[in-house]
Amino acid sequence: MCLCVAPRCLGPCLALCPEYSFILEDELGVCGCVLGILDVRSFAKRCQASWMPAMRDKYPPRGGNTHSNTQLMEEDQGEYPDSLLYHFPSQLRLDALPELVDVSVSRTLLTALLTALKANGSQGVFCEVQPTDRQRLEFLTKLGFLEILRGEARSREGVVLGRLL
Repeated sequence: MCLCVAPRCLGPCLALCPEYSFILEDELGVCGCVLGILDVRSFAKRCQASWMPAMRDKYPPRGGNTHSNTQLMEEDQGEYPDSLLYHFPSQLRLDALPELVDVSVSRTLLTALLTALKANGSQGVFCEVQPTDRQRLEFLTKLGFLEILRGEARSREGVVLGRLL
């Protein structure tokens, strides 16, 4: 496993949006999280201005590696069309270990995040899900998320689900 997996996937949200970060722990440690971004556009600017320079310093390219870890981080930030961000300015990421079988816990975390985003002015939220992740697609659909973009319409493979708040 790459040493920068946590900084790449979770770090920007935890560092720049801690008020929208909900972490679930059990007796063995962290077993799930729901992370949110209130305004994706301003987050992307802040990420480029402060997070990415720090990560470039921390994870310089090694040897002949032309595709550095920081390039992967930048790609993870994604490009989203204005038409999406107009209606769904907020983004969320939901992760839970497979051992977490009680979906009510994930639902509670997600509800807390959606409440916080709405209370701070968000009108809608979106998330990306791999089309093969049937369990997550079903879970989010039951909570009112609808498919709004598919991989063919963008440079990434995931399905984008959205929900108005």
